Amino acid sequence: MTANPFIPELHTDDCDDTSCARCRTLTPSNLYEVDTWLDNANVFAKQYREQVDGELVITGLRIGQGENRIIAKFGNTIVRHYDGRHTVRPTEHPTDELTAAEWNARYPVGTPVTAYPGVRGENPLTTVTRSKAWTLSGHTPVALVDGHSGGIALTHLDVIEVAS
Repeated sequence: MTANPFIPELHTDDCDDTSCARCRTLTPSNLYEVDTWLDNANVFAKQYREQVDGELVITGLRIGQGENRIIAKFGNTIVRHYDGRHTVRPTEHPTDELTAAEWNARYPVGTPVTAYPGVRGENPLTTVTRSKAWTLSGHTPVALVDGHSGGIALTHLDVIEVAS
């Protein structure tokens, strides 16, 4: 099968699946990019939602329709095979992105962090969290910090370890 020039090559590092034409690990931060990748391949995809800690949140994508649909959860790798099928496998290289519930279980309000309100790596703000994390727009886990007015994605917060 010849690769479709309109479908961008998105391939995970070190993929050793010989039946894989393309693959992509799904995370909250690349949800829309992966959804667009599937749309461009004329594959139906829809956000998959579940109840998490009493809140309805997006936890992945439903791919395909009818009996052949599959569910890819955040952290899974979506594999596009040469025959056009898609399968899901656990990722070999976890992304370390935390959900809001996982963040709250590890870090209480008042945790010291380095925050990047804009582009990660630029204009760091040394501060503390001032809220529990929550899921913004159903897919992006965020928290409030002192010195900034809006929620900051958890992927843009680095916990500052304090010696006890």
